[in-house]
Amino acid sequence: MVEYIRTVQLDAVTVTVINVGDIQVPYTEWLNVSPVEWSAHGAAKLTGPVCMPIQCFHIALPGMSILVDASFYDFPHDHPWAIPHYQPPPGLLAGLAQANVQPDEIAHVVITHGHFDHYNGTTHQDRGHHTPCFPNARHHFGRADWDQLQPQLQDPNSEASHTLAVLQRQGLLDLVEGDHDLSDGIQIISAPGETPGHQIVRIHADERTLYVLGDLYHHTIEVEHPMWMVKWNDVEANYRSRQMLMKAALGEHALLFATHIPTVGRLQQTDSGPIWEAV
Repeated sequence: MVEYIRTVQLDAVTVTVINVGDIQVPYTEWLNVSPVEWSAHGAAKLTGPVCMPIQCFHIALPGMSILVDASFYDFPHDHPWAIPHYQPPPGLLAGLAQANVQPDEIAHVVITHGHFDHYNGTTHQDRGHHTPCFPNARHHFGRADWDQLQPQLQDPNSEASHTLAVLQRQGLLDLVEGDHDLSDGIQIISAPGETPGHQIVRIHADERTLYVLGDLYHHTIEVEHPMWMVKWNDVEANYRSRQMLMKAALGEHALLFATHIPTVGRLQQTDSGPIWEAV
């Protein structure tokens, strides 16, 4: 099996990257890029389906345990994004256990946005009922996404009803508007575009800075071409969010973690603009 759990140590901060499973997507069909523009800039890099991980990030600091996104691999074999004959990794809870992280120790779960692959691991079935996986955690979710998901939240058979609505009923869900400080050096930052309530996380400790980006970027080529984005994005909002992140991350020499980008990266300034440099 391909390694599904990795640890990055940054002085007092430990980041555990847990891949709950890979998907194979028609990425070039998702992009808002014309065939002429794609041929000129991207054809040599991407052809055919693109394999993407679905990653969650546990961040341990002295006295603080945070999870960014909680995902569950739930793709049947005949799903168009499923990789033929693919056996997914053991999953988020198994990965946390391997990292010696107990679910009831986690104090905060930041859900970057309201797409199912970022929140469908917040609950699990226990004797026929959907139960929070992280019973002592505050779950932070963008209010704009909560408002947008209302039709699904009212459907008792939906993913949102089995997860976000359960958290809300049990008093574990905090709806976030704008930026929000979790504690000293830990921020939730509004970064709309992928969804109206999309948010990222900034950690600053011991003079080191890292960001967990959710779906601000789906692929490193979007860093090189910041106006390239998936067709469901709000282009203007997403571009502003990317420019905000680029300016900050370049100045801070920050480490970057993204849900669907397999490498940990930094932004590197070049003559033609920033690129994602794997580290």
